[in-house]
Amino acid sequence: MAWLTNTARRIKLRNLSAFLAILLAIPLGWKGLTGFYTWLSPFIMLNSVFALKSVVWLNSLALAILILAFFRKRWFCRNICPVGWSCDLISDCSRCKNFSVRAIPPVGKWLALISISASLAGIPLFILLDPMSVFNGFFSVLSGNLSTVGILSLLGLPLLLTLHLFLPGIWCARLCPLGGLQDELSEIKNLLQKNQNKEKDGIRPDSRRRLFLASGAGLVAGFLTDRILPAEGNNFLRPPGAVPPKLFNIICLRCGNCIKACPTGILSHQTGSGDAMAWLVPEIIFDKGYCLESCNLCSRICPSGAITLFSPGAKSQLKIGSASVTLGKCLLTGNSECDRCKTACPYEAITIEPDGESLQMRPVVDPDKCNGCGACAVICPPGTIRIIPV
Repeated sequence: MAWLTNTARRIKLRNLSAFLAILLAIPLGWKGLTGFYTWLSPFIMLNSVFALKSVVWLNSLALAILILAFFRKRWFCRNICPVGWSCDLISDCSRCKNFSVRAIPPVGKWLALISISASLAGIPLFILLDPMSVFNGFFSVLSGNLSTVGILSLLGLPLLLTLHLFLPGIWCARLCPLGGLQDELSEIKNLLQKNQNKEKDGIRPDSRRRLFLASGAGLVAGFLTDRILPAEGNNFLRPPGAVPPKLFNIICLRCGNCIKACPTGILSHQTGSGDAMAWLVPEIIFDKGYCLESCNLCSRICPSGAITLFSPGAKSQLKIGSASVTLGKCLLTGNSECDRCKTACPYEAITIEPDGESLQMRPVVDPDKCNGCGACAVICPPGTIRIIPV
């Protein structure tokens, strides 16, 4: 009866994990814990580390799960994953009991290997398909400030659940790249056990060939994609510490963690720049507040590295944009006294100086000191200051 006890424990752990994942995915002011489960995905971690060639300490969580999955097949899927938990619940309700996932090829394995190999060339092709990204992205619709099209774009989780009504088990067993990565690890472990019978260990004859072909295809796809993608565009404001626009658009998970956690609510999903590659990445809009000089929360909770980790002290050197003043609307040009922009600027980048010809007082922005935090734009009474992307 020990197996019954172990099964009961696993079910309790899975239910608790799902509840915790949902709770942390909802924008309830969790700060550094917002969307915490995205840090547990080895698939996100490997794509990020290989693409950016950098590591942060929270990557150790996914590394620990990766090592555990090497010895215990699909441990994360069976015990922790909230997407697998919800898909299994729907599959149990499905009336299509005759459907068998065995007829479907192991797409998830190919997606995992190709994406991770492509990330070595700087292009993590399928990082957006990670279940933790899909899961947290769905709950970011609760953050507000989204158009109908934007909301529809984040409905990946309901689509997966609907799919499981008709094809029970298909995502977890055959399509999920995170699950495919864990399956591949298990097969690699079996390949390393040379003294054991291959058929007994479940080794498929195409495992070596798949590893070779998928890895090669990923490297080639990564190099080619980098050259096919359009040139970098910067027609909207990205968070401080964001990697270059082309890489940012690819590696950003659209999980919404930074949007949910931003204390001033200036981040939202981008839907209006006209750049299809930038669809739903975080964009700064200075209508509620500005980018606080003491805050580095967005960099602390970004699991993919699209926003690199920085300290508050280094924020003055991280350019978001540059303040631009339309003098025709400025109160000073109408002989009214005003120095709100100067007073509000946390970096002392604005001074009030006389015009060289008319001696009319006007605000002057020092581009070397201004990092585009938006404090001046928000405080300006006539809205004469705007932040331009750089």
